[in-house]
Amino acid sequence: MSTANATEVDATKAQPDTTSIDSSSPAIEAATAEETAAATEEEAAADSNEAEEEPYKLTIKAPNGVLVPVMASAQETVQDLKLVVGETPGTMEYSCFYLALNKRRLNDFAELGEIEGLCLDSELDLVEDQYTEREARVHVSRLRDLLGNMATANPMVAGLDAGVSVFSTVKQDAQETHAFKDFELGQPASLDVLSAGKAIRQLAQPLCVRLLVLSGWNPVPRNRQLKGDLLYLLVTTLENQSYHVTAGSSGFYVNASSTSRFNAENYGVAHAGQAGVREAAYYSAHSLVTLLRRLSPKFGKGLAEIQKAMAERDPAETLPFPLAEQAATPWVVRGAENSVPAAYDVGAPQDAFLRQGALVADSLRDWNEELQSIREMPRETLGDRVLRDRQLHKWHAEFVEAAIPGAMAVVGGELVPLNPTDPVDQHMFLRDNIFYSKGFDGRETFAALGGDAAAHVATGKDITGVRLLNQLDTQGLHTLGSVVVDYCGVRVVAQSVVPGVFRRQEATPIVYGSVDQGVTVGADAEFHRLLEPVAKALHFGEHEVANAAGEASKLYTSADVKGLTGTDGRKYVLDLYRMTPVDIEFLESECAADGRFPAYPHKVVLLRPELVDTFWEQSTRKAVMDHVAERVKGDKGAEEVAEEDLLKGFDFSLSFSPDAFTPMQAKTAGDEALAGAVRGASRFLRDVSVPALARDLAAYVSTPLSGAALTATMHQRGINMRWLGRIAELLPADAPSVGNIRRRVVFEMVARAAKHILRRLFRAAPSHQHADVFALVANCLVGSRYCAAPAQHLARGVPELAAMTPASLAQEVRAQVALRFRFDLAEDFVAALVPGHELMLLREVCVKVGAQLALRQYHFERPSEAAVHAAVVAAMDPSVKVTKTVKRAIKDRVDAVLARPVAVFADDVMNFVAVTKVATHKSSFADEAFEAGRLALEKGDRALGLEMLLESLALHEQTFGFLHAESARCYSVVSLAHYDAGEYALAAEYMTKAVVISERTVGLDDPLTIHNYLNLALYEHARGNSLLALRLMRHAMDLWALVNSPDHPDLATAYNNIAVMLQSLRLYEESLRFFRACLDVRVAVLGTEHVLVAGAQHSLAKVYAVTGDFKAAVQVERDAHMYFSSKFGDDDPRTKETGEWLAELTFNAVRTAKLSKAAKEKIREVASTASLMPMEQREEPVASKGHLPIDDLIKFITGGSSSSSKPRPSGGPRGKGPKGSRR
Repeated sequence: MSTANATEVDATKAQPDTTSIDSSSPAIEAATAEETAAATEEEAAADSNEAEEEPYKLTIKAPNGVLVPVMASAQETVQDLKLVVGETPGTMEYSCFYLALNKRRLNDFAELGEIEGLCLDSELDLVEDQYTEREARVHVSRLRDLLGNMATANPMVAGLDAGVSVFSTVKQDAQETHAFKDFELGQPASLDVLSAGKAIRQLAQPLCVRLLVLSGWNPVPRNRQLKGDLLYLLVTTLENQSYHVTAGSSGFYVNASSTSRFNAENYGVAHAGQAGVREAAYYSAHSLVTLLRRLSPKFGKGLAEIQKAMAERDPAETLPFPLAEQAATPWVVRGAENSVPAAYDVGAPQDAFLRQGALVADSLRDWNEELQSIREMPRETLGDRVLRDRQLHKWHAEFVEAAIPGAMAVVGGELVPLNPTDPVDQHMFLRDNIFYSKGFDGRETFAALGGDAAAHVATGKDITGVRLLNQLDTQGLHTLGSVVVDYCGVRVVAQSVVPGVFRRQEATPIVYGSVDQGVTVGADAEFHRLLEPVAKALHFGEHEVANAAGEASKLYTSADVKGLTGTDGRKYVLDLYRMTPVDIEFLESECAADGRFPAYPHKVVLLRPELVDTFWEQSTRKAVMDHVAERVKGDKGAEEVAEEDLLKGFDFSLSFSPDAFTPMQAKTAGDEALAGAVRGASRFLRDVSVPALARDLAAYVSTPLSGAALTATMHQRGINMRWLGRIAELLPADAPSVGNIRRRVVFEMVARAAKHILRRLFRAAPSHQHADVFALVANCLVGSRYCAAPAQHLARGVPELAAMTPASLAQEVRAQVALRFRFDLAEDFVAALVPGHELMLLREVCVKVGAQLALRQYHFERPSEAAVHAAVVAAMDPSVKVTKTVKRAIKDRVDAVLARPVAVFADDVMNFVAVTKVATHKSSFADEAFEAGRLALEKGDRALGLEMLLESLALHEQTFGFLHAESARCYSVVSLAHYDAGEYALAAEYMTKAVVISERTVGLDDPLTIHNYLNLALYEHARGNSLLALRLMRHAMDLWALVNSPDHPDLATAYNNIAVMLQSLRLYEESLRFFRACLDVRVAVLGTEHVLVAGAQHSLAKVYAVTGDFKAAVQVERDAHMYFSSKFGDDDPRTKETGEWLAELTFNAVRTAKLSKAAKEKIREVASTASLMPMEQREEPVASKGHLPIDDLIKFITGGSSSSSKPRPSGGPRGKGPKGSRR
């Protein structure tokens, strides 16, 4: 049984796909989990005083009378409480305030546990504070954001329609019948399932003001600054009244200015005594929101609607992203809505000023000093670690968000280089204290390793090295903030600046490693000492490196890793792309032309750190076993030897040299041993890891649903993507059972090859033709059946593109696959693999290059006029009356579709977003608590497991925030724990949050999101909400059709679950269709002789019996019984059960043939009228008669009575889920 299919609902049980998503072996996982649990318990004991503290249940009283209840831990700060106030609908108007306890002002950065006099149930006062210029700008900016559309994240960073959830539209979709009424098995995918238009419209805010902008009287005159004026605003209300407003140190007030005359006096003072003018106090307030409520009743009404909507919706749906970098970027977006600005907004260009100030002082940050100061924060207690982790994550997210626009500006040629006289590929840039360089070998550092191709790979490996050192978190050793940005064919590296790196110095500042390819080598003793724990963790041995003069120096890391001391006195390590050894077997066999394939494009072929760890663990385990075996063999009374004595005398060490098989590696005896270990690891990768993964994929032990999931699966096993071709060769091309996974592997190679081709073409074409370039490649790859010569309609004026045809692109893809993956694609691979799977391949290419397409129905072969007409009519609102005008509009739409010259037009390409590689920060303590909780649940200790999981959830939210994929993962596992305990309402509540957060952070069609939808459907079914469960299942199935194909093995589980849900509605005939589909998928993947196939046959036979078709039931049950009997013997419980069923079904096949016509009609009545019954009746036990004994089943069919209790769903084993990635 595929572990991804470990969950299945049969006629008596509803089990969720309880995926822990882990690719490691059970033994290693158990051992690791036990160690994690032990470590967590030790740390928990060390922080016992903190762990035993009860949470604070505080109340914050606002000046408007609203009471804000807050539950917080002792480690949280006052600033965290202020964030809650700003996110609460009733107090959203406050931004400039402080909290007071007994009239004593609290420090914003003080931890609650350290505040004197603070009790667990204290009441804090919200006190309005004096504004500064920055606070005034923030206040106005927050109000503009609140009144604007908060549904999507910043498009500059995250792309169009980023971070949207469609869950509310799926849940609220009112249908008279169940969601699978019109579902066709194997139906082609439709992009409509990704339509976010309705969800965005639901989140749209009502109009509250016509205009809210900075006034033309800015900047504030110097004399008015002395009186406290900070900003001048111009507001036009919905009542068409315009007000000039002053933002001052004590709040906001309406002044007496006009567009032609400046008068900073309060309007009530300047016009006192005039008709309709009120007192001066009426025209002033501390908050601009409060002031506008007074001036405009319509503003107050609109704001009340906003507050009501925020209170009614799940916070996960409406909460804005604090940083756009965390939002998921969809690959299809709204076309018409994103083609024009949402509205004419004069204030939009002023947003940059409101956020950054006139001098842009807020954006000029010393990124490096901030990062290193956070790393030097204390980490002794749990509170220290949580605060430090939170600050690290916040810094990394802010750095990435700042780096992406800068990298895009570098690609667009908008920045002036620091070295303009050097060649273009050598240009360096500095913006906002972030250093940028291009991922080319401009200085020929990698000339001997592959030039630009090697430099491109080295930048990505450098991020891996930074991530490794950040995880080790060695005190005294510092790395730079780094992010790699791929945008429109160019790779840009963004880094924080090392203090003093731009100063001219007589001697090189590099004191460890080599900066000149081994001519000189530094071996600073202090760096050597600091790197010793790093080497131990990475299994590096001390090795000798020779310089050009033949002098040897001892290093722990590669000579290419450079150590320098900054002017701030800190020790920095740079160029970390060689933090793992070379894959020597691949280097020797593939980096030279062997006749079959051309030489690999570069020689930066390194082992992954996961592979090094796995090889080290297995080698150590084998050494221990061999030693124990020798002790047992040598001791005559071995059975009496204590376990601890068996390891006496055990002496084994295994270390690697990162410089092995490089020109700088010295040839000493010790280094030869280190090099031998490197070769052993390389052979382990080739001969053990790669074939093992291929076997698991062929057996569907691992079932990655998408290209990203396949990549994650390979990386977790330490397998580089260059081995995709070898994996494809190990999957037999002529075996239908592995057709799905083999297609996935081949498509991954094709998509990556297309990415390299597009990268080259983007650089050859001007930026305004990049949309044409992508559309041309897309049409040649997936649209050749629609148009055989797409170049005639696209990319005119670019000679290299004019000659491109589907055949020439296919040939180039084959060449790239042979070059990079050592695999021979069939010449007709497009015709053989692509038809029917165009959207799947197009999705993979879009995700890899960052393309966003307009959401519409794409045709990949010429459609008939009748088919297009039917599709246009189906997309119309059914309530629209068909008039001559409507008919004419329908005809125009049909003609427009038929007139399209190509499948994907240039105008369909809406945007390109930056694709990033980041050194993601992880919270080690939160991960440890999560693993300990999982282990406790697996051991049956639910109380401890749930406690640890909730602790992990709290830590994840404190560290990463609410809107983060890690938080979604925790919510998912917590919901499973409640489901296993029969607490279905709580399970559904937690899983709902997991669904929404995963949609917004990893994507609407990400495998994790699909997995969460499937589980939520089961939880809702367990609560009796079968119609809602079927809607959720239908949405998941429609997403599945986009990401993968109908022959994926996990669909058998989904079909089975759908059938059971239909059974609960007494729709037996319709459930039969899905039970049969479940059996068909199992047979296609596993063959007829398999325990899962026999189980599916047994379930199908029971359903046939419910519908009265005993003849079909006998035939299917006989096959199941024969398998169980031959495989497990006659004494096996499954053999006995199927035998009893078979005997009774055979007997009753004759008996039911003699049933009266009225009895048979009653059976049809039960099936046909069930869908019209109230929801309460659908929840009755009659919904699951398939599990009854055969005699009771016959009584049910013939009108007799029987009693049964409703089946209680239970959780299944935790295996690997659709994503195929860890957790």
